[in-house]
Amino acid sequence: MIIDDRKRFGIRECPSCACEVPANNNHCPICGYAFPHPSPARRAMKIWGALLMLGLLLWLLLGGC
Repeated sequence: MIIDDRKRFGIRECPSCACEVPANNNHCPICGYAFPHPSPARRAMKIWGALLMLGLLLWLLLGGC
């Protein structure tokens, strides 16, 4: 994968040393903390949760109560 150095990524905080780390880094450059990768199951749960909330919102807006 080619990463464009000119592209700006978000910043996240290392939970180990509180250093600001670019969001595309997998390790903290100061303490070496390895950021965990979300598992496919967790990603699927987020998608299903968002769809469920959207369905509930539509149900309420259309007079489901």
